[in-house]
Amino acid sequence: MTKNNKKLNFETVFKMLEEEGSSFAIATVIRTMSSTAAKPGMKAIISHEGQILSGWLGGSCVTTAVCNTAIETINLKKTKLVVLRPSDLQDDNEIKNDDQVFHKKNYCPSEGSMDIFVEPFYPKPELIIYGNTPIADELVKFGKKYNFNVINIVSEAERIKNSSSNSEKFIVLATQGDGDLRAINDALENSSNYIGLVASKKKFTVLKKKMVEDGVSDAKLKRIICPAGIDINAVMPEEVALSIFAEIIQFKRSGKLTNRKF
Repeated sequence: MTKNNKKLNFETVFKMLEEEGSSFAIATVIRTMSSTAAKPGMKAIISHEGQILSGWLGGSCVTTAVCNTAIETINLKKTKLVVLRPSDLQDDNEIKNDDQVFHKKNYCPSEGSMDIFVEPFYPKPELIIYGNTPIADELVKFGKKYNFNVINIVSEAERIKNSSSNSEKFIVLATQGDGDLRAINDALENSSNYIGLVASKKKFTVLKKKMVEDGVSDAKLKRIICPAGIDINAVMPEEVALSIFAEIIQFKRSGKLTNRKF
């Protein structure tokens, strides 16, 4: 959804963006002082390109600052408060911008003040699981419970498809001997945040040797985390799945893993 269409109501636009797998921000007026066109509680949906898709916040002196902030919040994955004040109030206070607040002079003739909270929204993360194994089955349960969009690829005829280009993608290769190379090659052909292989280091060494012989580069192979999962001495399938899902959450929240295992 790339065009500004204020004829569509807020709920409709929100649902459309979720279905498309688009990132966007919602700006909410939380406080006003003096004369302002927008009032507390008014909202607007802003695209990742900084376009207002639904709702209204006021004139250009307000919307420009808010839309630019919306792009920033989406890129940085952080909420932000936009504080607009008339020149005299802005000058009288020693105010500094930081990663939570953006202060902007309001040059509108009305000289009103507004506080607008801007919050980014993202599509559901995707958990793509290769394999028809007990570990794969347990991972499917974890993904659904924690609101991931779960895709389980169980046959060699299937490939990654119908996945949102904007969502975070976490791939787990739990084939365990049934089409390992096919699954690895398919996973490497797609962009993703994480690729974890359920296998021993010894087995991965054998698979890597075969893939290097087939022309797969070291740079690609370094994307694969093996063995997948945090070391919790897991034995049962549900325990292994728990260790893998914990590693995915760790990476999702921090953007890094505590240790690399290759």
